[in-house]
Amino acid sequence: MAEIAVAPPRRNRLLLAQWSELLENDSFRRFFLMRLAATGAVNALSYALLVFTVRESTSALATGGLLLTVLVPSAMLGAVAGSAVDRLPRGLILFASNLLRALLMFALIGAKDSLASIYLVGLALGVISQFAVPAESAVLPHIVRQDKLTAANSFLSLGSLATQVAGMLIVAPALLKTTDGDPLLFLLLALFVFAAAIITVIPQFHFSFAAEHRHGLTLRAARRQFAEGWMTMARDPVAYLSLVLSVVASVSTLVVATLLPKFSDRVLHIPPENIVFVLAPVAIGIFLGLRSVEWLADRFNKMVTISGAYLLMAATLMLLGLVPATAAAIVDSDPLGMFSRTPLNDQSARIAVTVLHGSVYGFAVTVVGTMGKVLLNERVPVEMQGRIFAAQSVLSNLAAIPPVLAGGLLADAVGVEPVLIAAGCVALAAAVWSRAQGSKVVPAGAL
Repeated sequence: MAEIAVAPPRRNRLLLAQWSELLENDSFRRFFLMRLAATGAVNALSYALLVFTVRESTSALATGGLLLTVLVPSAMLGAVAGSAVDRLPRGLILFASNLLRALLMFALIGAKDSLASIYLVGLALGVISQFAVPAESAVLPHIVRQDKLTAANSFLSLGSLATQVAGMLIVAPALLKTTDGDPLLFLLLALFVFAAAIITVIPQFHFSFAAEHRHGLTLRAARRQFAEGWMTMARDPVAYLSLVLSVVASVSTLVVATLLPKFSDRVLHIPPENIVFVLAPVAIGIFLGLRSVEWLADRFNKMVTISGAYLLMAATLMLLGLVPATAAAIVDSDPLGMFSRTPLNDQSARIAVTVLHGSVYGFAVTVVGTMGKVLLNERVPVEMQGRIFAAQSVLSNLAAIPPVLAGGLLADAVGVEPVLIAAGCVALAAAVWSRAQGSKVVPAGAL
């Protein structure tokens, strides 16, 4: 009797085969749904808090105070949060974090009309995030095999991108424009409860304490363990360099975001609120980065991939500062004859060059961020990853303050273009410095 050929399962053409395989893993699929719900709610909530703050005060100091509610917990609790994530059951941390966020939605319903209350809620959410974010990153090796970490991180990043678009650009603005904000807060409450519920059905998430971790954690012990984790990571030049590159890439994104309104007005000569249409194609670069990161890592190895993407990111920053000169050169040479025969002008050329460079920048930053997480997941001991990802969060937040403030001031004084060129040069200098520092450390295997 002839054997009947079994057709392979149909795959979504927008997804890599590796992504489709991950979704066949029940634990990863549930974790992904949890991340979608929690991250989408957090993104929408970030936008809502900004709107609530502006409704109470249009002062720049008011929005600056809201920013501090994010930065202060990171600076004060990084060591404690990282050590707690490594000592406590990570499933319990994520479960408690989402339930506490849900409770804070109740508090915010009655507190959104007071600036001081908004700050308190924002501060509480910032404290919770210091525990939740490292736990989400550190728990991934418990759910997928090591050879699936690259695909898993890239797919999770794709989900994060989707929730940013849905939460910050669609759901939150729509509900805040049509209501007083309460329906949005009830929706976010439901999403946080849903995220907490899913955590309970992921088998790899434990809720009981290991015997060696049942004794209390003092502040002194937390700092010692945080330092221990940092030193262990720093003895691995590859892990150390990947952490630094990821942090600088994150900071560069914040600098670019800060300069966008001025770039739109002074370089592209369009209203700042319309810059979103110019940057929409950047999503294509980000998606291509997520789809190609595993292919690049397999072809060139992970360290070459993150280093090459980082150099591309720094170069693109400098090229964004050269947009006026590049556009002028294109118009003058007019290689296709478009500018002499159509209404296209110098502004059109500037917008086209910005779209191109912005898409490449989005591609490069995505590869750096994704590959940085993969290298840390692979090379840092699993029991120390909470501390390392907490350290990454602390460094990203604190390191962003000086360049963001300086970038805004210098853009007013000398222009946006020189600041972007300088940002690219500083990013390159940071890579050279971190590579030099990494070459001085003693490899962990030599100890």
